[in-house]
Amino acid sequence: MPTIDDSPAIAQVSPGMEVQDAAGVPVGMVDAVQQPDTDVRPQLPAGPAELFMATGYLLVDRGEQFENDVYVSGEQVDHVTGTGDSALVTLNVSWAELDRAVD
Repeated sequence: MPTIDDSPAIAQVSPGMEVQDAAGVPVGMVDAVQQPDTDVRPQLPAGPAELFMATGYLLVDRGEQFENDVYVSGEQVDHVTGTGDSALVTLNVSWAELDRAVD
């Protein structure tokens, strides 16, 4: 969902924000943000990596209980609510649809 100034929702995201999926299930915390057309390649296979670079992406820390962090493409960010420590990133997909970081 674009913001009022037509910038993509990912433009409002910053590290430390909590992330939930479309059903409200907690996904984790934003560890890093790359805006659209970045030159920073995510740790994903060729193909998906280039798509994420074009749309921008988030690296979401899933916490100690999960093996892999996940990547969220800019197109999967629906909206951001709140500000500061209470800010929440809501996705337009289920957490199960997110790409896992590869080592």
